[in-house]
Amino acid sequence: MIRKVFLVLACALIVGCTDGQVAESGSAALPNSTQGLHQLVFFLDPSGGPCIMQAQILAGMEGEFRDRVVVRFVQTTVPEDRGLFARYGIRGLPALLLADASGQEVRRLSPGVKSAGEVRSLIELVN
Repeated sequence: MIRKVFLVLACALIVGCTDGQVAESGSAALPNSTQGLHQLVFFLDPSGGPCIMQAQILAGMEGEFRDRVVVRFVQTTVPEDRGLFARYGIRGLPALLLADASGQEVRRLSPGVKSAGEVRSLIELVN
């Protein structure tokens, strides 16, 4: 229960800090980025410890990538998101994927909790 509350708070921090740039999860197609920015897609199970840890890391570094990427949360608990797991071949969580504004994959990190430095190196691909 405490982990779920923390994840909700971490996600709220990211949502609150990005001025609406965090999009809601949705259909089997990743929506286009309304700001024309690349998308950092975070595949997660909201009750999983590693996913909660990854959410904390992302919340802590939000200011670094606010103007470079839109963060998208794709959750195991949202039925509409399940198609995205299949579309991108996500089999392990947490998973981070960089997509262009139209949703085409640019690069992904291997599943598991990634440090701020690893996330930073992924986002640095956006120029």
